[in-house]
Amino acid sequence: MSFKKNLWLIFFYIFLIFLIGCNKKINKQSTDKVIAKIGDRVITVNDFVNRSELNIRPPYCRGNDSLSKKIILNSLIAEKLLALEAEKNDDLARDKRFKLFLKGRKEQAMRQWLYYNDFYKKINIDSNEIKTAFRLYGRKYNIMYFDIRDSIIAKYITKKLKQGVSFTKLFNEIYGNEKIPLKEVSWNSYDHQAIHDALFSKPLKKGQIIGPIKIENNFYIMIKILNWTDKNVLSNDSVEKRLRDIKRKLRENKALTQFEKYVQKIMKDKKIEFSKDVFYKLSEVFYSKYMSDPQQRKSVFDIGFLNKHSNNGDKLEVELKNFKEAQLLKIDDQIWTVDDLINEINSHPLVFRKKRIKKSEFPQQLKLAIADLIRDKYITHEAYKKKYDRLASVLKEVETWKDFYYSLHQRNNFLRSKGMDNIHSIDSEILEKYLNPYVRQLQKKYNDEISVNLNFLNEIELTSIDMIILKSNVPYPVIMPPIPILTNRNVIDYGQRIDQN
Repeated sequence: MSFKKNLWLIFFYIFLIFLIGCNKKINKQSTDKVIAKIGDRVITVNDFVNRSELNIRPPYCRGNDSLSKKIILNSLIAEKLLALEAEKNDDLARDKRFKLFLKGRKEQAMRQWLYYNDFYKKINIDSNEIKTAFRLYGRKYNIMYFDIRDSIIAKYITKKLKQGVSFTKLFNEIYGNEKIPLKEVSWNSYDHQAIHDALFSKPLKKGQIIGPIKIENNFYIMIKILNWTDKNVLSNDSVEKRLRDIKRKLRENKALTQFEKYVQKIMKDKKIEFSKDVFYKLSEVFYSKYMSDPQQRKSVFDIGFLNKHSNNGDKLEVELKNFKEAQLLKIDDQIWTVDDLINEINSHPLVFRKKRIKKSEFPQQLKLAIADLIRDKYITHEAYKKKYDRLASVLKEVETWKDFYYSLHQRNNFLRSKGMDNIHSIDSEILEKYLNPYVRQLQKKYNDEISVNLNFLNEIELTSIDMIILKSNVPYPVIMPPIPILTNRNVIDYGQRIDQN
């Protein structure tokens, strides 16, 4: 039992919170400092920092020193140069899977912008709310809780509470001898807004029972406060940090509440009807694909269209061959065949709400993942109506991922032309013998189309902490492509200088 169990909106909300900061950075690109120009492409300071900090860098450029930063810039410029070369052949651009990948990236960016621009950005916070939140911000409650899946039972629980029946006895009436779930909840916990309001709108007492708290129709939460701890602020910096966190959280809560109503309005009266036999046949195939084969989940960058030796897609095609045209579901008077779903998944990979799924529960989790995909499709439709596909930030995101994969495609083709088949592990010998000379050749070829601002490069401060930042519960969890492994040269002796501040 969990606060988030069966709340299909919550998983969408959580990832949006991670996107707010990204949106702020992306939409400063018009005024962001340009560190390099390569033809019609630009690399900004934000691009440089995000690409360097949001993924693990190659071992030869993990520092904050001048040499590491020059290697990173050389690599990002090389990415653009190889992308320009790849465009001439255009074979990757014709690949259906690659087109669908870019479409999926674009539409995820559109959804994040819709939330940020139409809801989060418009929220104003009342000073009295901030004062109340400041008093309770450092509090962590230890609670016991259980959920109720029926409005009639919720009314029964309310009646029994007034009669003095204990929390434990009520739990046992519903769940028998199961153990009552325990949880620690802080002000910053990402729980449903109704739960947050119940716990942090005013001080509570030890032993106090709260609920039933309505989460959605026929879904309620009961809570009992066991105890709590308070963390006091000790310095001016701590006070400022607490105020920033409070304003952000209050803003998020209000925006998410409004967004929930917006999504509910979009999805009102929409019901998915699955064809039972076809669905369970599909479920058997998908269980093998998603849960039984660790190769399916081994890497966030294991994209099939870059791996000519990958036959995972072919295997799936064979397994689905006999029922691809079968009716899988119906929604809004629209029929989806199995093939229709596969096409959607190629653009919007399924996102499972649970990471560890037993075989017995996989069909239900698959239904939820398909429902979330359909929900995102309707939200995306609203974003298209607002023309968010034309936004500079959305186009920038698509261009970034396109150039990253174009460059890898071009690199792989180049290495294959040199007789190399194993191109998935680029060592220093390959860099020195093949890639550095190839990148050097392109630097000379495009010399007149390249300009670099070394002053901006020198101003950049990077951390030396290895980390990869992922979004939660979204089709594409990786925020930015990593630094491409194309060159380890630390000299910038090409292009024009634009070293003004």
